[in-house]
Amino acid sequence: MPRKLIMCGDHPVLAFEYDPESGRACSSGEVLDHDRLPLEFTTHGKSALYAKRIDEWWRSRAIPSTRDGIRRVLESLGAASTDELLDRTYGLSLSDQYWVRREDDPAEWKDVNFFDNSFDEALGEILLTSYSSSHDISLNVPDVSTSGDLPKRWTIDRATGRRLLGKSGPTPVHRARRRLTGQEPMNEVIASRLCMRLGVPAVRYSLARNGNRLVSTCADMLSNHEELVSAWQVLQSVKAVNGLNSHDQWIRAAVGFGADERAVRDATDDWLVVDYLMRNTDRHYSNFGLIRNIETLAVRPAPIYDTGASLWSGELDVDGRDWFAKPFYTATGKPSALRQLRLVEDWSRFDLDALSDWPDEVAYELSRMRMFAPERLDAIRVQLVKRIGMLRRISEGEVLRVSDPIRNKTDLMDRFGETLRKNLGQRDGDARSVGTGPDALSRHLNR
Repeated sequence: MPRKLIMCGDHPVLAFEYDPESGRACSSGEVLDHDRLPLEFTTHGKSALYAKRIDEWWRSRAIPSTRDGIRRVLESLGAASTDELLDRTYGLSLSDQYWVRREDDPAEWKDVNFFDNSFDEALGEILLTSYSSSHDISLNVPDVSTSGDLPKRWTIDRATGRRLLGKSGPTPVHRARRRLTGQEPMNEVIASRLCMRLGVPAVRYSLARNGNRLVSTCADMLSNHEELVSAWQVLQSVKAVNGLNSHDQWIRAAVGFGADERAVRDATDDWLVVDYLMRNTDRHYSNFGLIRNIETLAVRPAPIYDTGASLWSGELDVDGRDWFAKPFYTATGKPSALRQLRLVEDWSRFDLDALSDWPDEVAYELSRMRMFAPERLDAIRVQLVKRIGMLRRISEGEVLRVSDPIRNKTDLMDRFGETLRKNLGQRDGDARSVGTGPDALSRHLNR
């Protein structure tokens, strides 16, 4: 039976048998390079390498089926799914160094990778605009394996040769479904300028126009020997340690992957602070991570990226209430932004004086979009001033009073046992008929 190779740059990583008709893997394969094996093939510290997982890993490289406008694009290309587009390619990306070829295919990384070789930009234009084309479209492009729900495309800066990612706001239909406003490209630019003020490593975004759409553009954060490894990939590959909160689980996993602990802690502080100032609601585990050099295997934190879902985007009211932030403490089911802010370890690294006129800058930049009433811009400015004040008080030693999450019944009893005893006693007529010990209260909670 024929075999395919999962490659990492020039390095063969995994050889597996496949069905020529369906293209599906037929075996768990032979590991050729364990150090460069995709992390998805390890789950909770144990091997998860089998045929179905190989197919899942391959399909995960396709454009998400939830991509804004993707159905119209597929119809124009005569394809049934984004998987079908991927199957016609090597699965090359500008986010990592993986690709798949037949074992007898003589193709070499230096001749096919998109970091060093040009690519057709027609498909990217269709994906960004959803406009159809009558021309033959090459699928051997990085857009076929670009993740995310918002319309985006890769281009090459003809003057510098840099690979640029352009990302627009949502279409009206997608905007209504996800409660987005279309200000996301501008938010990316505002966030990157905020990071510059704070001296925080971040992807630099700028604004451009594509047809009638506002687009944020940024240069690829990777070199031709680097890959982006998301926090989700790292965390799902290791066994969780009982007793560690989600923040410390992340730090431990990143260090275990090869990153410097101090660098990871500082980088995590960076996006916790920036997300609070920007009121970011979408820092999920695929929106931060690590960068690894595939040759030396050296690992460093990735700069801040993807901060578009910010500044009350999709919100009717602009107010100072706590909100459901990500990624830590999401399991509590309660607003968590302030609780996350308590995780920041070193406030001395942040020069808050550099933010004195930042709220005015934000209001001005948003006003350029001509989408918002002056009252909303004023409300945003006021809230940003308050957020800076909050950070200043915390950095000066004021205690941030936010209750820790209730982790178990014992924690519940320690904090609210007396209130529960009184309420249960009133309900049952006599506290003594209920009992006052933890065991008795637990029995009532388990009824």
